[in-house]
Parts: sequence; structure tokens; C-alpha cells
Amino acid sequence: MKKTVIIIYICALCACQAETEQKAANTQMQDIDSYINRQLADTSLHATLVVNNNTYRLIYTSGTAPTAGRGDSVYFSYIGYIFASNRKTPFDTNRDTLGFTPIHNNGIGIVGVGHYIAGLDNGLSGMQTGEKAEILFPASEGYGNTTVGTVPPLSALLFEVEMTKVVMNDEQ
Repeated sequence: MKKTVIIIYICALCACQAETEQKAANTQMQDIDSYINRQLADTSLHATLVVNNNTYRLIYTSGTAPTAGRGDSVYFSYIGYIFASNRKTPFDTNRDTLGFTPIHNNGIGIVGVGHYIAGLDNGLSGMQTGEKAEILFPASEGYGNTTVGTVPPLSALLFEVEMTKVVMNDEQ
């Protein structure tokens, strides 16, 4: 009898967690869609949209070759934001502007090999040297249901990124 009650309790907890995550995912996608639509509608921004595996990149300044692909080394400056209800709260940067000590690798790494969370990896893929963009993605492409530093679980993220250098994997 006790085992049955425990199993039912665990199943109920899992169902509640799945429902909470689904509600968060729906809200995040609505917020992301709303933000993207506003940015694209603002003709003064001249933004273009690229979508890659549930990650959205709003390009504000085009870059030049080379283009970052799997296995290429990238160098970039960034500000990472928690994105909720169309508001941005900074949590990390490698720029001097916010007074943060960078949490991660300071904007140097390799694309497509797991150096970054999936959403950032997807967003960096295809960027060119000199490109300035915002990369947005839901929690499922970020830290998921885990707290990381000041980022709460189930948080959508937005990164303002400027790609400063791409080194093709055959040039290394």
C-alpha cells in the first residue's frame, strides 16, 4: 500500500512539473514572438531574422566572411539577459559596461561542439565577423529547469552579440 501511494505521489509531482514547464515554454514563445515582431516592425532598426533550431537571431548589422560553422573558433563580445515579459535583466557580460566578472569563457570558443548552451551555439552558428545581433531562445535551449548563477530555472535568454573574429577550423 505504501509503495502504491509513493508511486502515485511521484507521478503527480512529475505531472505538475511537466505542466509548469509547458506553461513556461508557451509564455516564453509568446514573449519571444512579440519581441521579434516589434523589432522587425521598427523600420529604423533594419533587422533581419534567422531561425535555427528554436533559436532566433535578429541581425542588426551584417558581417563579412568568414561565416561561423561547426568546429570554427569564434571571438565575440556579449551581454546575456534573462528575458521575461519582454524585459531584459542582465546576468553576464564580457564587456566593461555592466561591471560583471564574466561567468564563462569570455566570448572565446568553438561553435557546434558543446562549448555553449544550445541556444547560444545555434545563434552563433552562421554569424560573420562584424555582425551584431540579438540571439533569443527559450529555457529548453538554455539552462532548462536549472538555476545557474542568478538565472532562475525555466528562463528564456537573450544575448546581444558582436562577432569580432571567426577562424575557420581548417585555418587553425
